[in-house]
Amino acid sequence: MLNTKIIPFNTISYFEKKFFNINTNDLKNKWNILFFFPYSFTFICPTELKDLSFFKEKFFNENCNVFGISTDSCYTQKKWIDDELKFINFPIISDFNKKISKNLNILNRKDGNSERATFILDPNLIIKYIEINDNNIGRSIEELYNKILMLKFVSKNNNKVCPYSWIKNKIPIELKL
Repeated sequence: MLNTKIIPFNTISYFEKKFFNINTNDLKNKWNILFFFPYSFTFICPTELKDLSFFKEKFFNENCNVFGISTDSCYTQKKWIDDELKFINFPIISDFNKKISKNLNILNRKDGNSERATFILDPNLIIKYIEINDNNIGRSIEELYNKILMLKFVSKNNNKVCPYSWIKNKIPIELKL
């Protein structure tokens, strides 16, 4: 699945108090974070979404879209955002038909929700990063931001690699072949 193109999708998203259709064509020519969370109205998900909202401007400055995704209906997502998550500053996608989660192999077949997963797509919609966590463990958005910087650098600079401790303004290691 890594380094393959995402299977096209078409669904509904909620953002800025409006519903709108979204599909893979809307993701082209930018980096994209697909940030799956298992349930609306839970404890860990809002903490991650709040951190993601805080970092959204940094992602935007790196030409990167951010999308939250769950298998909840768009109406459940709307209710949760309007009542409790007014800080959300990026679209939340409904995967109510579970096609995106199935295609990415992150559908929890036991409970019918997506796993706590993160995918990064390059501007050609190629999956460049996958992270899947236990539902009881939150994700680091700062680490996710660093992953975007690393992936962008590697994309622009063939034959360079980025160690985990890479810092944006330092020169990564030459790849010796």
